[in-house]
Amino acid sequence: MVHSNWWFRTLRPSHLGFVTAVGLCATLGASHPGASAPESPVPVREPGVAECRWADAPIRIDGKGSDAAWRAAAPLPDFTLPWLGANARPARAATRARLLWDRESLYFLADMDDGDLFADVFEHDGKTWDNDVFELFFKPADDQPGYYEFQVNAAGTVMDMFLPRRGDGGYTRYRKDGEFHLESKVELRGTLNQRDDRDSGWTVEGRIPWRDFHRTGDRPEVGERWKFALCRYDYDVRSARPELSTSAPLKSRADFHHYEEYGVLQFVGPGKAPSGPSEPRRVGLLTQTKRRP
Repeated sequence: MVHSNWWFRTLRPSHLGFVTAVGLCATLGASHPGASAPESPVPVREPGVAECRWADAPIRIDGKGSDAAWRAAAPLPDFTLPWLGANARPARAATRARLLWDRESLYFLADMDDGDLFADVFEHDGKTWDNDVFELFFKPADDQPGYYEFQVNAAGTVMDMFLPRRGDGGYTRYRKDGEFHLESKVELRGTLNQRDDRDSGWTVEGRIPWRDFHRTGDRPEVGERWKFALCRYDYDVRSARPELSTSAPLKSRADFHHYEEYGVLQFVGPGKAPSGPSEPRRVGLLTQTKRRP
């Protein structure tokens, strides 16, 4: 999550300031023979827009990211510390993230360098940002304040919630509001919580079914654009504070909840290049009904 100061969290108690940043998607039923998929608009590449491509083969959530579908996923922006202004720089520990989607789910894969694997939060919806954690933020509608936050720490603990609006109780109020079905798996390259050795990194792979986005209209249309940020907290026994980094251009401040500066994610249809500009989603919470192909 993002918290203005990691030692002084306000948006939701313990959740403001710093950053770890953005993106995700994947594969499914339409990947199988006989299933039809929506058509993609005219191919036009556009700078500054990240792609969530269609998963053209099944994805097994095992934390390895070795399924063929991932080879077609578009690289997402590098994780940086953009709020440092003239001193903005890449994160010390690199993150390589991908997103895919299909009719049923959004898939994410993040491979992270990490010299000190740390995670001691094991309760679902616990304060996973106090650990090494990968975070995903999605804001589907420009004209509505609601957005989603998903986290998976290096122990595989999940935190998932929908925030109807910012600054309205945050984590404390909404962490248990609603049911989510995120499935994820973590693979470690090192020893968890063995602080006196040096580790190599970790990978997290996951699936979020579109029904978890029902409060903003569920699955997007081909060519639709959402705001998003992929973020990370990286703790190291050699550092007094965690390093926050993100894929989003959060230039004004280290706040992962500052969605005004999220990146743009466009959903690309099967077998097509990215589509041209389209209007972002504008929906009323809990009310949108869509006809799907």
